[in-house]
Amino acid sequence: MPRYDDYYPEDYPPPRRYYRRRRRRGRAGLVIFALILLLALFFVWRFTEGFTTFAGPDMKNVQSELTYSLEALAGEIRPEMRVDECGLDYKAELESLAAEEPELADRLLFIADHLEIYTEEAVKTALAGEEKLDFALLLPFRGEDESGLNAVVSVEAGETPYLIQYDTRWAYHAYGSSVMGITACGPTCLSMAAIGLTGDASATPARVADYAESAGHYVPGAGTAWTLFTDGAAAFGLRGTAMETDKSAMKAALDEGKLLVASMLPGDFTTSGHFILIVDHGLFGFRVYDPNSPELSSRSWSFDKLAPQTAQLWSLEAAPRTETGAGALYYADCEEFITLRAEPDVGSEALTTIPRGAQMSYVSAAGEFACVDYQGQRGYVLASYIAPVPSKPEPEPAETESSLIDKAKEWLDRLS
Repeated sequence: MPRYDDYYPEDYPPPRRYYRRRRRRGRAGLVIFALILLLALFFVWRFTEGFTTFAGPDMKNVQSELTYSLEALAGEIRPEMRVDECGLDYKAELESLAAEEPELADRLLFIADHLEIYTEEAVKTALAGEEKLDFALLLPFRGEDESGLNAVVSVEAGETPYLIQYDTRWAYHAYGSSVMGITACGPTCLSMAAIGLTGDASATPARVADYAESAGHYVPGAGTAWTLFTDGAAAFGLRGTAMETDKSAMKAALDEGKLLVASMLPGDFTTSGHFILIVDHGLFGFRVYDPNSPELSSRSWSFDKLAPQTAQLWSLEAAPRTETGAGALYYADCEEFITLRAEPDVGSEALTTIPRGAQMSYVSAAGEFACVDYQGQRGYVLASYIAPVPSKPEPEPAETESSLIDKAKEWLDRLS
């Protein structure tokens, strides 16, 4: 094709239409490039697990570092620790992963060399990656305990904290068939929601787990019951409502300030069953707080990726205060007296006694206990021994002189 230079000498100015064609071609190229880039981004978002965000969740309330010596642990192994749940196939998997991940090799090989003391769930947890490896490694050496009840969660007003179930403060706290690091994804999700929506930082994962088990929201052999997010949510000042897995409804609920709990099927988040908290949505999908994985919580998840893995959804919101909520008056409903304790535990220090019929101000639920204020002291009493003070009926208005005259006229009219 002839060029402009073939027709015009070098010092002859080209016509304006020549520049216009070049500008149009340049703009067309930029448009095509932008379209290709947008299509590429769309397909990445549509067919992958979502974009990784730069910041991820705020980890200020996460404690996951454990200190130990492998040599010292080896010296603690006793014959009675044997469980013999895992075969040579697990040993081969551990050794294979150790070869692929040199920085994890010493810990993985320790588990492989002492496989007889590890349960199957502990080995599966170790094989899941570095995030929970230390927690799994120490499982045979840590008995189920009551840790985490006095843990402190720090939040700003209106902030939903990110918490993990294997936090070192409560990872080995007993819950259901195991410990919270293994079984407490549900209570940890409800804890995040309760703290975020009500501002009550005392609703820590350990306290929610204790409540869930004592109130019958844990089913042996199945795990946390779905009732924890409806009936159980009410114990922490929340209203939980089951909802459909619908993209528009989910966005609308989040825009209204609600949080969503999702029961997940096997897929990206679990191989069996799991709960996650959905906290926000944006251009590239939904933002989740997975109590089992900071890494999965650092991504945006498209609806098309989440929906096939979601068994059930609940919306959570702060319930309006009622006469039985925070700040309401309760009385000691007992035969003689109840004990006000420093912690929600029958073995905790007794602060004082509250006689039958004495009134106190309700603060919050704490499993089988209630946190109350009594004569300037804050402590815990068994919730089954207190009851809300009945509302007093409105007094009838006093009779005035004019009302008495009206009544007299009425009687006179009847007699006439």
